[in-house]
Amino acid sequence: MPIFDELSAAQIVLLIGALGLGAFVQGAVGFAYGLISTPLLIWIGLPLPTAVAWVLTAVLTQTLTGCWRFRRSIVWRDLPGMMVGRMLGLPAGLVMMGWLTERGVDAVKQGIGAVLLGVVLLIGLLRPEPRERVSRRWVAPVGLSSGALSGLTGMGGPPLVLWVVAHDWPTERSRVYLWALFLQLMPIQLALMVWKFGPTVAWAVLGGLMATPLIVVAGDWGSRLGSRWSRQRLRTITLGVLMLMAVVSIAGPWLG
Repeated sequence: MPIFDELSAAQIVLLIGALGLGAFVQGAVGFAYGLISTPLLIWIGLPLPTAVAWVLTAVLTQTLTGCWRFRRSIVWRDLPGMMVGRMLGLPAGLVMMGWLTERGVDAVKQGIGAVLLGVVLLIGLLRPEPRERVSRRWVAPVGLSSGALSGLTGMGGPPLVLWVVAHDWPTERSRVYLWALFLQLMPIQLALMVWKFGPTVAWAVLGGLMATPLIVVAGDWGSRLGSRWSRQRLRTITLGVLMLMAVVSIAGPWLG
C-alpha cells in the first residue's frame, strides 16, 4: 500500500500500537479512542488528515456492529437536531484542519495539544446533573462544536459525551446514541477529506479498515480490564494521561 511506503518499519509498529492503545482505553473507560490515538499518530509523523482518517475508519465496523446490536435502544427523536448541527459544524472544522496543516508539523502538534487540553478540562470540570430532559437550546452549540472538532481533529466526541451524561438515559440508549451520531457523520467526513486532501486519505481509509481486527481485540481486552477496576479509577488515570499528552504536545516544539 502506498501509505506504508512513506513509513519506516518503526513507524508502522508505532502506528499499530497507537490504534490498539486507543481501542484498549476506549474499551476500558468508554471514551477517548480518538483522544489517545490521534495525537500519537501525529507524534510518529503522520499528517493530520491522514491520522484522522486512520482513526475514523479503524472503528467503523465496531460502531456499525454496536448500532445494529442495540438498534432497539435507538430513540430516533433524539438524533435529527444533533445530526444537523454536526453536519453544519463539519465544514468549518475541515477548513481549520487545512489551515493548521499548512502551518507545519509543530503547529499541528500544538493545535492538537490545545484541543486535548480543552477537552480534558471540560470533562474534568463539568459534572452536569443527570435529568430527564435538557433544554433544546443546547442542541445547536453541542452539535456545531462536535462537528467542528470532528472536522478539525477527528475528536468530536467530548461535547456529545457531556450531552449524554446530562441525561438520565439507560446505558444502552446512551451508547447507541453516540454510535449512531458517529456513524452518520463518518462517511460524509471521509468523503470530504478525500476530496479536499487527496488520495493519501483514501489509502488511510483502507488501512483503517484493515486494522479492524486489532481494534476489536484491543477493545475486548480493555473491556475486561474495565470490569475489574472501578470506572472512576480508570477515568482518573485516563484524564491524567491525556493531560500529560496535551502538555507534551503544546510544549514539545518550544523545547526542541
